[in-house]
Amino acid sequence: CEVTLRKPLTLDLGAIAKGLAIDLAAQELSGLDGFLINAGGDIYAGGMNPDGHPWVIGVRDPREFDSLVARFSVSGAAVCTSGDYERASAVNPADHHILQPANGRAAAGVASVTVVAPTAMAADALATAAFVLGPREGIAFLEANGADGLAITPTGERFETPGLKGYLE
Repeated sequence: CEVTLRKPLTLDLGAIAKGLAIDLAAQELSGLDGFLINAGGDIYAGGMNPDGHPWVIGVRDPREFDSLVARFSVSGAAVCTSGDYERASAVNPADHHILQPANGRAAAGVASVTVVAPTAMAADALATAAFVLGPREGIAFLEANGADGLAITPTGERFETPGLKGYLE
């Protein structure tokens, strides 16, 4: 594959590449009874934990970093979060790395979106898209795409897909 750029441009494939790497690693480990891959907070839980139960994944509170807003019980799925607290601007904390395509400004209305999906690539992409869409539209988008998720607003209000209840501890 070859790409020719006619103007200076920065391509950041970090999120896509990380999800793909997780999924490829999970594919290689799929013969094991249980494994957990954690690549910078993007997680794939395969099989069962050493106690023979699904893996328990904690979801960080986007405002109280020492607290969890949820715990998911997961096996054979990825859990990925997009949050405004990651890569926030030192000058203005409201500025972060998840941008609205229409205006290039930081997406507002959501502090974090956590998605459970069959692959890390899907979970990460869906979490970012749902973040940009906002809590209500984002949750509807996740449902339409066969994923489950939890959106937390900056004020702590929770929005979740109906299927998320099956993962909550």
